[in-house]
Amino acid sequence: MRHLNQPLSPRNVLACCAATLVGYVGIVHEVVGTTLYPDGPSSFGGPIGWHAAGVAAIVAGGLLAAGALRWLRVPVVPLAAAVGGIGGVVFIDDALSEGSFHFFALTLVIASAVLAVTELGNRQPVRS
Repeated sequence: MRHLNQPLSPRNVLACCAATLVGYVGIVHEVVGTTLYPDGPSSFGGPIGWHAAGVAAIVAGGLLAAGALRWLRVPVVPLAAAVGGIGGVVFIDDALSEGSFHFFALTLVIASAVLAVTELGNRQPVRS
């Protein structure tokens, strides 16, 4: 675990920014999701599934940020891969079934990819 007075690497900062986007997608999902996608809850099996997805994104974003900042021991790469995979499925499903562009699902895919790449880069020693 990192102490609060230790500086962060640029990779950690970038990973934290990407994790913030994951949480932000969850907040947007909860606040304006049904306005943007009125048939959204039915796609998730009803309001319970809909809200579970939004809250899960918020929690995942918080965990990913805590892991990126080294505040908690979180398996960042597997969690980011899971979030990105879910976002990819929603993005492709929406494109094929509705013929639309799901910006927030694509945001999950991109943010998760950035998280995974930066975290994998943190594991490799820096060569001078």
